[in-house]
Amino acid sequence: MEPAAEEKVFVAVPAEPGAGQSTLLWALGHLYSSRATTVVVTHVHVPPQMIPIMGVKFHVSKMGADQVRVFRRAEREKAEEMLDDYISRCSEIKVKCEKLVIENEDVVSGLVELIRLHGITKLVVAGAADKQYSKKLNRPVSKTATEIMERADPSCKIWFVCKEKLICIRDKQVQTAPSAAATPLLPTVGQEVPRLPFNQEEDETDKETGLDYELEEARKAVEELMSTALKESFRRRKAQEELAASLHKVTQTKIQCNCARHTKIQTCVLLLFFSDFDLNFEPCRRKYTRSCTWRR
Repeated sequence: MEPAAEEKVFVAVPAEPGAGQSTLLWALGHLYSSRATTVVVTHVHVPPQMIPIMGVKFHVSKMGADQVRVFRRAEREKAEEMLDDYISRCSEIKVKCEKLVIENEDVVSGLVELIRLHGITKLVVAGAADKQYSKKLNRPVSKTATEIMERADPSCKIWFVCKEKLICIRDKQVQTAPSAAATPLLPTVGQEVPRLPFNQEEDETDKETGLDYELEEARKAVEELMSTALKESFRRRKAQEELAASLHKVTQTKIQCNCARHTKIQTCVLLLFFSDFDLNFEPCRRKYTRSCTWRR
């Protein structure tokens, strides 16, 4: 008897630590059936565009190439550690688990590329944040989940979950029969699983477009503010350096003046001393007279 073919279930998790825990738990409880099943924790790493320096974030275009490379490498290592934590938890309950990381500027594009490259047929994605869950929730509300549902290859069956609850399923049958009756994911009496078409309502699209525009404007304003703050910081630093140089120059001038004044006073005292005595100290007085710039 031939051994059963290995089945892989891919679970997409976000970058925030612990944010993908409920999605992974649902997959383990509903799609993991035997030792022949492998759970693949999947993450699309988006290289950061902003780098924090002393409490202020700067765009990568304003930083050096070495600084950007070091910071992005550190962020990639953090993502790898997050996935290792998920794998460790799966190993504790004897679940075979792997990790898969791809780097892309866009999360949706990265997942679509992974589906194509690895021939993914089973994918679990968070349809909304856990705090957005309600019993009436029957379709994804996050922009990322909505775009994945629209752009992913039809051969990939996608489960959208929230707070360890199933929201809906998207598979290849949706394209040909969007109004077909929903079938349950598991043979549980009374359970209904809605299946959604690819096209979304126009009002949601308009709302998301408006939100994208506002976010873009806010991002530009923040970048302009950071650029202004950076220029002001450089200006203040230069002014402080010039002030320190001026103070040093004044101090040196005072020291030189005090030394010259002290020398003149000593010479004057000696001249007065020799003048009060009728002694033959004329050679000495001539000597001190020539070295003194003071005129009586």
